[in-house]
Amino acid sequence: MISSFSRNKRGARRVSPALYRFLLATHVIVSVGWLGVSVAKLVLGWVATTTYEPDALYASMRVVDVVFPPAAVGAAVTGVLLSLGTKWGVLMHYWVVAKLGLTVGVIATGVLLMERLIQQSIAVTPGQVAEAGKIPGMESAQVSLVSLSVAHVLMLGAATVVSVYKPWGKIRFGRRGPTRGEG
Repeated sequence: MISSFSRNKRGARRVSPALYRFLLATHVIVSVGWLGVSVAKLVLGWVATTTYEPDALYASMRVVDVVFPPAAVGAAVTGVLLSLGTKWGVLMHYWVVAKLGLTVGVIATGVLLMERLIQQSIAVTPGQVAEAGKIPGMESAQVSLVSLSVAHVLMLGAATVVSVYKPWGKIRFGRRGPTRGEG
């Protein structure tokens, strides 16, 4: 695959058209799958907050969450490879940096917080609350879990919109002027 990266006439690194199409298709498929995982976790978490016996729904969230890391890594790797092999570059345009930041943010919060919030939500069920009176933190874990899922869906949606519209422009050091010896 490294041999598929070459330099164009201006010396910029590019991928072959066939590799570009492969990377783009793979990136779209993996990213849509990752968004689907996030939406599924949101729906499961939301429904779990409204049911009397949410344990099965939280267990389902854990099962769906197994796909989260490979989808996240796949989206990040294919996105970086696309950036390296196209005119957009990794740190040359604001929209690419914003998309990368959103991706890293979803990965970090998903890895650091999601499992812990699911565990806390499973630990205290509405049945236990009815028996023992109000247990502090029960609602906050469930609210945090749903809020995190909403944030992930919004962040991944924003990354999608940014990649379609490609707003803003080049980062200052991403602007190329004449090289030495020219002009």
